[in-house]
Amino acid sequence: MTEPVRETPQPKDRVDAPAPTPVSQPPGGKGSTAAGKFWTFLRILNVRLRFIFLMVLIGLVVGNWESIMNHIDRWRRPAHAADLVAAQEVEYYCGMHPWIVQEQPGNCPICGMPLTKRAKSARAALPEGVLAQVQLTPLKMNMGRIGTSPIEYRLLARETRAVGFIDYDETRRATIAARFKGRLDELMVNFVGQRVKQGDPVASIYSPDLLVAQEELLTAVKAQGQQDSASPAARQMRQMLVDTARNKLQLWGLSPGQVDEIIRGGKAEPHITIASPISGIVTEKKALQGKYVSEGDELFTVADLSTVWLNVKVFESDVAGIIPGAAVEVANTAYPDSVFAGRITFVAYAVDPATRTLTARVEVANPDLRLKPGMFATATIRTPVGKVMETGADQGNTPASAQAEHQASTDALAKAYLALTARFAQGEIDAAGAAALAHEAEALAANLPQAAGLAQKVHQLEGKDLEAQREILKGISQETIKLFGQAPPGMELYIVHCPMVNADWLSAVAEVHNPYSSEMPTCGSITGSLKPASAKENPRFAEGYYCPLYPDHVTQTPGPCPLDNQPLKRVRLEKVLTVPESAVIDTGTRKIAYRQSAPGTFDMVEVKLGPRAGEYYPVLAGLAEGDQVATAGAFLVDAENRLNPSAAAQYFGATGGPQEQAAPMSGHTH
Repeated sequence: MTEPVRETPQPKDRVDAPAPTPVSQPPGGKGSTAAGKFWTFLRILNVRLRFIFLMVLIGLVVGNWESIMNHIDRWRRPAHAADLVAAQEVEYYCGMHPWIVQEQPGNCPICGMPLTKRAKSARAALPEGVLAQVQLTPLKMNMGRIGTSPIEYRLLARETRAVGFIDYDETRRATIAARFKGRLDELMVNFVGQRVKQGDPVASIYSPDLLVAQEELLTAVKAQGQQDSASPAARQMRQMLVDTARNKLQLWGLSPGQVDEIIRGGKAEPHITIASPISGIVTEKKALQGKYVSEGDELFTVADLSTVWLNVKVFESDVAGIIPGAAVEVANTAYPDSVFAGRITFVAYAVDPATRTLTARVEVANPDLRLKPGMFATATIRTPVGKVMETGADQGNTPASAQAEHQASTDALAKAYLALTARFAQGEIDAAGAAALAHEAEALAANLPQAAGLAQKVHQLEGKDLEAQREILKGISQETIKLFGQAPPGMELYIVHCPMVNADWLSAVAEVHNPYSSEMPTCGSITGSLKPASAKENPRFAEGYYCPLYPDHVTQTPGPCPLDNQPLKRVRLEKVLTVPESAVIDTGTRKIAYRQSAPGTFDMVEVKLGPRAGEYYPVLAGLAEGDQVATAGAFLVDAENRLNPSAAAQYFGATGGPQEQAAPMSGHTH
């Protein structure tokens, strides 16, 4: 009989543990320490290599980003005869859209203009007055944050800062001196700095000579009164003696009231009081009580500080704006919240050779005596760049009837011009329209001499064929735009430019109808506009109330000047054609600016400028009103032109499309 197998009792609190998970061992068997370390090293090396590879890949992409973008730009363009790109010597491009480049002739897919033929890598002919031309892709414009600003007329003031010291107003200082010998028995002014008013007594003096002069006066007066029955000649002689004695005392410093008091009293006064001739502060005291003085000895010096002088030193390069009468703002560190008003009253005739500065005297009102002689102060001198004229002094003020007649002539000229250009846009010659335009130009020249040149150009249209008339129209349009800029018509006109013919014209609608070419009817873009006379402010003048302290501002309401409380004057201020300072690049020998002639295209032009006034330069030559110049990022445009002059007249990356065969690249990468 088989004995049953008994189960061994297990403790109730025992929990079966899970079976251990087998651990993968590195090659080489269990327990191999060297093999485990080698396997760990391989795993770490694998992670590091992937990180290094990723960093190298990012570096290559960043370093060749511009070349990659140029290749993408090339691949995205439609290819034309890709297998002949490298062999071709010419290419066809659109003047309105320079990035449209093809290897075969055709029309621009954007504007429909016939493509222009040119040699590869050839530079386009630059317009007159343009030193170089730069065309940038939209990507470069965006990356460089390149922005433009218009050239326009504005009120401009030149600001000059100078430093100097407060000094006494020499016209408001006086010396109190002894006019006769005597002894100072009493002083009413005992210390320097004491304030006195005009006529206040400052000292009492005893003088034997003064006593004798008083006795002479009293004797002459007594003799005049005792002999009333004397002859007229005798009475005249006695009156002369009285007047002589009286004048003698007055010349010694006695006032007429003091002389009358002596006569009324009938006796000579042993002491005479000396009075202050002006109101002010005693700045010097040489008198002592009991001191004997001689004729001419100085006793006191009094200065009126209600007005002080500021003698400033102006550098030689800034003296152009320093003229007598210019308004000045004076500031002092002792009163940082206060500004004092002054005016230049004198400009030195010579420059200090040691400091190369010119001294200018500024007269400053100081009613509360806060400015003390010897204080250091700074002066801000503002002078208008344009002319300041009294209202009505300019010839532009014509009667209302004359202005209406002038406006009617301008409107008639504009209508005749628009009618003629419309016929040219249709490819037709309009002899009647040309005659009408000539008639209106001659009529306007009677009141506006500038229109005489326009009339002469219009007469040149007679007897010419269409192409010759279109060429003459370029000069007519240029004269008309210039004329309407000075005397705008009563309608808004748009200025349109066609780069293919390099000419402008005027249009009454914001649409392009090219009058210069029947093959390119839509060539052109609007570059500006002429506002109607009724809605356009005169770009050359600003009229209103003017404070000399702020010559670049006018207001339409009268009132006092903010600092000196002088009444504002109604004047006409001349505006100045200005260019922002950030748009000007100084090469050392000349100043240049980059004018935008088309979207993304900048022409480098030389400009002549006046002295800088704040953030602007006055334009003397090189730019015209309405021109757009590069301001933000102008130095980047200049750097692109200087670093890559061979491609300055081309659109960067503008070549053919991708090549299907593995042909070598043309090298046009950036």
